[in-house]
Amino acid sequence: MESSISNEDGKLPAELRAVLQIFRYDRELQVKALPCVDVERQFIDWGGIWGNDFGGAHAATITWAQAIWCDQARTTSDPLDRAFAMPPGLQKAVLKGLAIRWGL
Repeated sequence: MESSISNEDGKLPAELRAVLQIFRYDRELQVKALPCVDVERQFIDWGGIWGNDFGGAHAATITWAQAIWCDQARTTSDPLDRAFAMPPGLQKAVLKGLAIRWGL
């Protein structure tokens, strides 16, 4: 289930639009991660997100989203290595998020 960001999201900072693109990708991210994003305040409750139980692929996706948001990888594991645990759909969602963040 792939969802694109809407036109109204264009008013938001690139890093927030990128994270929204990733979190809107599938039902699990929509249910567990998206509620922790306050678009109006442009705030993400990462502690709330990580308080959920994620499998390896979704945890890797969250790691990528947080790295995009923070402009740095804040993890002891290598995000590139963890990307291999992700199915192609989640990899595409992250790549689309990176493209948004980088203005491509």
